[in-house]
Amino acid sequence: MKLLWSLVVVALTAFLPAAQSQCLNGDCFNGQGSFLYPSGARYVGQFRNGKIHGEGILYFSNGNKYVGQWSNHYRDGKGKMVFNTGDIYQGNFKRSKFHGYGEMTFTDGERYEGQWRNDLQNGQGVYYYKDGDRYEGNFSSGKLNGKGTMFYANGARYAGNWKDNYKDGQGAFYKTNGSKVSGFWLAGKYVGNSSKEESTSETAGTEVVLADGLRDCNQMHCGNGMGTYTYSDGSRWVGEFIDGMPEGQGTCYYANGDRYVGGWRAHAPHNEGVMHYTSGRVFGAIWDHGQPVGDLKSKDEQVPTEEVAVYRSNEVKIWAVVVGVARYAHMPVLKYTDDDAYHIYAFLKSPEGGALQDEQLRVLVDEDATRTNIMRAMQQVFMKADENDVVLLYFSGHGLPGSFLPVDFDGFNNKLHHEDIQELFRETKAKHKICLADACHSGTLTAMRSPFDNTLRKYYEAFERSSGGTALLLSSKGDEFSLEDQGLRQGIFSHFLIRGLKGEADKDLDKIVTIKELFDFVHTKVTSYTANAQTPSLTGQYDDNMPVSNIR
Repeated sequence: MKLLWSLVVVALTAFLPAAQSQCLNGDCFNGQGSFLYPSGARYVGQFRNGKIHGEGILYFSNGNKYVGQWSNHYRDGKGKMVFNTGDIYQGNFKRSKFHGYGEMTFTDGERYEGQWRNDLQNGQGVYYYKDGDRYEGNFSSGKLNGKGTMFYANGARYAGNWKDNYKDGQGAFYKTNGSKVSGFWLAGKYVGNSSKEESTSETAGTEVVLADGLRDCNQMHCGNGMGTYTYSDGSRWVGEFIDGMPEGQGTCYYANGDRYVGGWRAHAPHNEGVMHYTSGRVFGAIWDHGQPVGDLKSKDEQVPTEEVAVYRSNEVKIWAVVVGVARYAHMPVLKYTDDDAYHIYAFLKSPEGGALQDEQLRVLVDEDATRTNIMRAMQQVFMKADENDVVLLYFSGHGLPGSFLPVDFDGFNNKLHHEDIQELFRETKAKHKICLADACHSGTLTAMRSPFDNTLRKYYEAFERSSGGTALLLSSKGDEFSLEDQGLRQGIFSHFLIRGLKGEADKDLDKIVTIKELFDFVHTKVTSYTANAQTPSLTGQYDDNMPVSNIR
C-alpha cells in the first residue's frame, strides 16, 4: 500500500503574495486575478484582502496542479490535486492537507477511497491493490491499523486485527478450500491458536509459522534459533536467540508503540539497527547496549562540484540560500518552519535585509529541500561571491547532532552534514559568512542593489568596514532541542531572530544591527521565553560589528 508521504506537496502557505513577484493581470487583492510566485508557481482565481480565497487553480512549479476551493491562502474545502506523476486526489482539504473523505487514484492502478487526516489515510476506508487484493477496514497514520478484512485475489480472506500493515492480534484466515485458521498473529506471522487447529497451507502471501515454529520462550528454554519473548512491561522480542537469551537479529515491539529492527543483545539494541518511534521519527544508528554510538554507513549521494564563475564587482553583494522543511516523511511534521523560511525570504528582499535581487537569493521549501538541491543551491549561489561579498545560509527544520535534516532524510541517509556546510564556507571567496540555523542540536555546527535610501547604502558600507569572518548563529546548544510555539505560530528562535533583524536588536540605535547585537537580543529573548530550555549560541571567527540588517 502506498503511503501518502511520498506524494506530499508544498503547503500553500509557501506562496505568499507578500513574498514578492508579480500580479500578471486582474485584481490580486480583492477580485479575480493571476499571480506569479518566486518559485515559478502560478495562481489563477479569486483573492480577498491580498490572500487567495474562493475558487482558483494553482499551477505548481514542479508540475503539480490544484483546482478547487481556498480559504485565507490554504487549500480548504472541495478540491482536486493532480500530481506530476499522474496520481490524482479528489475530495476534502483542510489547511492545505487531505482531510475528510477523499479518493486517491494512483497511476499503477491502485486506489484508496475513504477518510483522511493530515494527508494520511485515517479512519474507515477501502484500498484496492494492483494485484487484485482489497482491504476494507480501519486506517491510522496511513497504515492498516485496527479492525479490517483483506480480500485476496485468489478468494482467501483474513478478518481481524492489523498493526502497521501487518496482521497483528486476534484474527481468522479463511482459506480457499473452506477451512479456517484462527488465533493470534504477530507482525504478520501466525504464532498460535487456542483451539489446537493446525494448518499446513500458505496464507496468501504471508508466511505461516505454526505454534512450534515460532517458540514461546517465556514458557520454554529456546536454546538457539528463532522465537518470541515477552518482557514484564509488555514489550515483545521476535527474533534470534542464543543460549536461550534474545540475541542477534530481530524486532522488538515496545509497549509504548515504538519498534526497533536490528541487532539485539542483553535486552537492548546492539550493533546496527533502526528505531521507529511512534511520533513518526525514524533513527538508524550503531548501538552499544541501548545507546547510539555512531551513524550507520550513509548512502548520501555525492553532489558533483560545478564550475561557477565568480561575479566580480567593486560593490558588496549578499548571496543567500534559505531552506525550510516541515513536511517530513520519517520525522515528526513541523508546523511553522516553512513559514519561517518565507519570512526570512521576504526580509532579505526588503530594504532592511539588503534588497536582494532574484539571482542573489535561492529559497527551498519542503519537497524542493532535498539534500542534493540544498547542496547544489549553495554551490551555485555561494561560489558567485567575490572577496567583498556576503554569503548567508538560513535553515529551519529538524536536526540531529552533526547534521541538518533535508526533506528526503529516510532515517539515516541524506543528512546535510555540518562539515558539508563548513567545507562550502571554506571554498567560497566571500569575506563575510553567516549561518542562521533554527534546528535541534544546531549547536554542533561549531565547526545589484537598488538605492532605496541612504540607510541602505549605509548598510552595505558597514560590510566594507567590517573585517568579516564566519559567524554561526544557532538556535540551540548541541544537546538541546529547538522549539516551536503555537502562540507565536513560529519557531521560537526564528520569531525573535526576525524581530531582532527588523530593528529590536539595535541596542546602540545607529540604524545598523550587528551580529553581536542580534545574538545578545535573541539569546536574552529565547532563554527567557523557554525558561532556559533552549539556549542560542554564536560561534566562529568574526567581527562583532559584522552587520546583518539595517533600519529605515
